[in-house]
Parts: sequence; structure tokens; C-alpha cells
Amino acid sequence: MRHASLPRFHPAPLSLAAAIALGFAALQPLAVQAQVAAAATQRFSIAAQPLSNALNELARQADLQLGFPTALVADKTAPAVSGQLSVQQALDRLLAGSGLEGSVQNRAVLVRAIPGAAVLPTVSVLAAAPDFDALPRPYAGGQVARGGRIGLLGNRDMLETPFSTTQYTAQLVQDQQAQTIGDVLVNDPAVRNTYARGVGREEFNIRGFTLFNYDVSYNGLYGVSPRNAASLIGVERVEVLRGPSALINGMAPAGSVGGSINLVPKRAGAEALNRATLSYAEGGQWGAQADLARRFGKDQEWGVRLNAEKRSGDTPVNGSSERVDALALGLDYQGERVRLEADLNFQHRVNHGRSSLLFPPESGIAIPAAPDNKINFQPAWSYWDAKERAAMVRAEIDLAPGLMAYGALGAMQYDFDSLQATSLLLNAQGDLAARPYRLKEYVDTRTAEAGLRGKFQTGAVEHEFVLSATSYAQNNGLLRQNGTLYRSSIYTPADIPMPSIALDGPIPRTAETRMRSLAIADTLFSPDRRVQLTLGARHQQVESRNLDPATGAPSNAYDKSAVTPMAALLFRATDGISLYGNYIEGLSQGPTAPAGTANAGQSFPPSKSRQIEAGAKFDTGRFATTFSVFQIERPSSVLDLATNPPTFRMDGRQRNRGLEIVGQGEVASGVRLLAGMAYTRGRLVKTEDGLFDGRTAPATPQMQLNLGGEWDTPFVPGLTLTARGLRTSTQYVDNANTQQLPSWTRWDIGARYRFTASGKPVTLRASIENVLDRSYWQSAAREGLTMGAPRTLLVSVSTDF
Repeated sequence: MRHASLPRFHPAPLSLAAAIALGFAALQPLAVQAQVAAAATQRFSIAAQPLSNALNELARQADLQLGFPTALVADKTAPAVSGQLSVQQALDRLLAGSGLEGSVQNRAVLVRAIPGAAVLPTVSVLAAAPDFDALPRPYAGGQVARGGRIGLLGNRDMLETPFSTTQYTAQLVQDQQAQTIGDVLVNDPAVRNTYARGVGREEFNIRGFTLFNYDVSYNGLYGVSPRNAASLIGVERVEVLRGPSALINGMAPAGSVGGSINLVPKRAGAEALNRATLSYAEGGQWGAQADLARRFGKDQEWGVRLNAEKRSGDTPVNGSSERVDALALGLDYQGERVRLEADLNFQHRVNHGRSSLLFPPESGIAIPAAPDNKINFQPAWSYWDAKERAAMVRAEIDLAPGLMAYGALGAMQYDFDSLQATSLLLNAQGDLAARPYRLKEYVDTRTAEAGLRGKFQTGAVEHEFVLSATSYAQNNGLLRQNGTLYRSSIYTPADIPMPSIALDGPIPRTAETRMRSLAIADTLFSPDRRVQLTLGARHQQVESRNLDPATGAPSNAYDKSAVTPMAALLFRATDGISLYGNYIEGLSQGPTAPAGTANAGQSFPPSKSRQIEAGAKFDTGRFATTFSVFQIERPSSVLDLATNPPTFRMDGRQRNRGLEIVGQGEVASGVRLLAGMAYTRGRLVKTEDGLFDGRTAPATPQMQLNLGGEWDTPFVPGLTLTARGLRTSTQYVDNANTQQLPSWTRWDIGARYRFTASGKPVTLRASIENVLDRSYWQSAAREGLTMGAPRTLLVSVSTDF
């Protein structure tokens, strides 16, 4: 039975919301749409260059299409244009003196010759206007943003943020055909995905520590993002903060400390949007997506954004398939003193033949070579079936000049049904033992946040303070039944018939978690605002208990609290250079012994991690680079293979020291780059009896390299070529460092082409991931082994209508 204090979450029928939003196109007059589009402004930054390249850059920054003959703009140049402008204003300035005129119709940039016009000399026009947006604007190139949400500190520009962060935009998501968070974070040199594309679940390794997908926040709240893998159809930004963040974000429900990820939901823009996308992924997976947006009211203060997706079919891995149905509805109200947001999300994801970890053999036994990447040693009858319904509301109220109150409420209902197999490698020849089991699970969460944010002066020092209170409640229920052990191989999987494993009766409550916290932070600015000091602390209380499935009696319960402080100093050496340092602590609820271990389900008490970091940020206005050095130390866990099945326990501490370089932006006109490196030296210290002291921490590659680029070709306006390379060095599997996974390299290539057909803007995209079709072990994170995905072709076509 479910706990009475957390009733089941029943959102209003999504079909009604979809029908209402789909009717907007017919209800809103076209004249109003044109008026809103003409009045809307945004920040443009376009360098002086050939006119064809400048127009392509305008279309990319404004998310529009191009529609004109190539010969019309040949041999013409355009002046530099920057500032807060409407699309029409920016277009007029680019075409000044060219003998051409342009307009924006149906989300396309149209250009034609002015009859009888004389060509005048080109004049450079520079413009600037106050730019105050709740969501930091995109950076040069449009793939990342200038800043993002830093937890309770609110939105900060990258040069005003004393942490290493990156905010990936919806433009990158669409252009790279990203389907999940992992498809976005493949661009980040400090992050590696534990699982490959199409597996149906996600985990991330940031600075050498695991970040669980259910520790991803949504619009600043934990507990309302999908637990296994998140569809990105309703997501505007994927924000990454590297390092612990207990003060600024609160304690993550599953205790992730290497970094944090926040998903920013899409909102309706000033211009009406009707966008449809069709997609295909190698193996036979077809998809369709719709993105609709409108604003209403006298001052366009009401906004609605609806995204819907349906995707299903086989993947390139033998016997594997995936089906996703998702809907994201976002509402907002932008008043003079009051701002409101609401989100309603639904996701149903079904995967066959993929997902489970492969546990390594006993320490000292070599890990066999990775099998062919299309071989599936998971049974074809295995499946994961996850349904998730989530809703949240957020409000901001300006109480007085320099004082704002805010609050948010969220809820999620997660239902999971699976038939899967836990697999254990036995030897270097690739033999394995596996046990099928049936699992049903539910997770109900309720989460809330409230606070005050304001400014005041003490003498010449300006303060920006914030007070925050959070509450998080989670109930877990689980029903599991094991099947009969069988033998197989990763090279020649046995054809095992589907077992008959019955699960009878309702799902019993098995665990409860309650977390509450109070936080205060103050950022002090020098009179010239070149120096800022942020001080703060959070008091976090955690109550957790496991329940006996048969009797409901509590077991393994604890009630702990801790204070996690933070201090950060930032110095603006110049307008384009920031130097920073921080000390921040992370707080973990404590891990839970995974399925397949002798003490599966056992929870461990909370523990602290500590980070010291120093860094420098350089911004040329077109390209930004962040250098950072850090040390993170936290308690570590070990899988004791001396028992059968293995036992999960805590042992010693893991200390990671590293250097990161992250670069992003435009290195030249029409050439965009996302690149960097992460050097991490992970060591085990203070282990039991010093047995593993000084050994390299498992699943911590010493070197990770990323190089990804895009080139807008000058010879075909609208054509962009892309390429990306990933390099990950060797990583150990066990604490004794007797097992090692080889280094691996992956290359991706792609292209997209923007054009106009029948007056409608169209974008074609194609990419090939792992173009050389390398077979490799991808990760040893979470005491298990995962495979990289085979070569995968992705194709899509999208149009605005």
C-alpha cells in the first residue's frame, strides 16, 4: 500500500491540453503574429564578413531559415552588426548599401534586389541597448549560453560565476539530434556517459564521480526529472556545474557530488512557432516531434509551449529496440511584478534487450576484449517499461525594489516494470553467469522550495543575499522475484528461453526518505564590482529508513543532519578575464547496495565531500575558455568479491585532483568549436588497513579529450559540416588495480542544410556517430562494465509552418 501522506499524482488529461494548444494557430490572427515578430528583439553579434556568411549567421542566431539565390549575394560584404535588435533591424543593417532589401516571412529570411537602386558604400552600424533577461542569452555560435542558473544564487553570467559551468542550448540539441542528456554531454570534456545511446538509462561521470540521472534537477527542483533517461523535447537548456554543490543546490537525493545538471524548460517566445520534425535512426527507429508556441494577452504576458514526441523501432544492437512517447506542456505569465511558470511532463519509455550492468570477474582476472558492438549478451526478452508523470509550478514576486520572494512546488509519479538479468563475468574468455529476475517498482516524490532574494548596501559594499528553504519527500516501493541461474558468453550469447516469473500482490513500501534544509548566502561586491565574495551555509537534515516488505516494519533507519559551507572569491581582472577560487562541500545521502549484491538494498549513512578549486575565465566576445584546477575528496565504496554474490560496502576515501580546460564559441566567422581536456588523478586513501592506499580510483580515466567543430561553408549558403572526436584514456575496474579497460577513441561526422521549399523553411540534418564502428568498453562506473554503441546513422528533417 502507498503512504496516505503522499497520494497518487493524477494530472489533468494531457489530450485536452494538446488539443487546446494545437488550436492556437487557427485562433490567433496572422496580423498579430507579424506584429509580435517585428517588435521582438534579441542580442545579435555578427562580425564584418562576406554577405552570404553574415546572412547565414543572422539566420542561425535568430533560429530562422534562408531563402534567396546564391548569386544574388555573391561578391558582396556586410558590416559588423551587434546589439539588442529585432531581426528586421539586424537584416536591414546587414543589407545597407548592397542594393538589396530583405524581409522575414514564415520564419525565413528573404532577400531580393531593390528595383533601380544604386549601390551605396557599406557603413558599419553598432548598437547597444540594456539587456536584462531571466534566461542568459546564447553565446557566440549559439551552442552554449553566456551563463545560467547557479542554484539558489540565481542566473549568473559566466564571467560572474566562481565555478566551472557550461549551459548547452536547444539549438545544439536540435542540430546534433540529441535525444537524451547524454547525447548533449558527449560535448563536455569533464563528463563521460556511463551508458551508450539507446540503452534506456543514463548516468554520468563528472570529475571522476558518478552523477545519477535521478539527481538531475528540473527548473531548479530535484525529484521531477525522469529517473532513467530524459527526453529533451521540452528542454531549452542543459546546464552543467562541475564539482559539489550542496549549498547552492541542496543535497542530491542519491548523493551525487562530482557535479550537477539542471534542465531548463522551454517557454514561448515573442514569435509564434509551429515546428515539425521527422527523424530516423539506424536500425529502423522512426520518430515524429511537434513544437508549438504562442503568446497571448494585451502585452503578450501569457505564454504556452507544447512539445510532443513519438519514437519507436529497433536500434543497431541485435535484438534491441526502444519506444518513447513524451509530452511537455509549459505555461508562463510575465507580469510587471509577478512571474509564474508551470510545467506538465509525461514520458513512457520501453526498452527491450538493453540496460543492465555487467559485473566484472573477481579481482585479478583480466577483463576480456570487448565483443563486437552489435552483439547483445542481454536476452532479447528482457525489457524495461517506465512511465513518468511530473508537474511543477514556480512563482516570483517583486515585493519591493531590490527584494523578491520566490517559491516552487513539484511532484512526480514513477512506475517501473521489468524483466531483466544480472550478469557476472566469470573469466577472461568472456563466459558469464546470469540470473533473470522480475521487478516492479514505484517512486513517488514531492518537492518544494521557498526563499527571498534581495540587494542592499553597507557603505560602499553592495550585497546580494538569498534565504532558501527546501523540502523533499520520496516513497519507494519494490517487488522482486529471482529466476534460475544460467550460463552464457559475451561473444556467443546463449539462446535462453523467456523465463516465467510471476509477481503477485500489490507493490509493498520498501523505503522512505525525507530531506529538509535551510540555506543562506550573501555575495559582496566591491564599489567597482570587480571583486565579489560569496559566503554561505546550508543546514541539511536527512531522514531515511528501509521497510520490511512483508511487515512494513522499519529497518536500517537514520536521522542525520549536517552543515555544508561555501566560500567563493571572484576577481574581474578585465572586462574579459575573471579569476576565481572556491571551497564548497557536498553532502551524500549515502549509497545503496545495488541489485545482485549480497546486501542489495542496504542504505549507508550520509557523508561529506570537500572541493577546493581555482580557475580563470577568458572571454574574447566570440570565444570563451575556462581553466580550472581542483581537488575533491569523498568516502568511497567497494564491491567485495570475496563473497558470492559480492558484498557492497564503504571503504576509505577517494581523492581526485585535476586540471580542466573548456573552450566554446566561434574561433572564426562561421566556424564554431566545443573543445577541451580533463586531466584527473584519482587516488584511494585511508582504506581499510591501508590495503589500497595510493591505488588509482576505479572508473576514473586520467585523460579525456574533446574536439568538436562546425563550419558554415562559404560555397553553399545554408550548408554546415560538423565533426567531433572523443578520447578517453584507460580506466581501472577494481580497487586493487588488477583489471583495466583499454583507452578508446570515437569519431562522429555530420552535415545540415537550411533552405526554403514552397516558402517554408526546411532543415535537413544527418550525422554518423562512431563512424569507424569501433567496439570498446565504454565505462567501469558503478562497479560494472558497459559497452559503447555501434556506428549509428541519424537523419532528421524539420520545418516551420
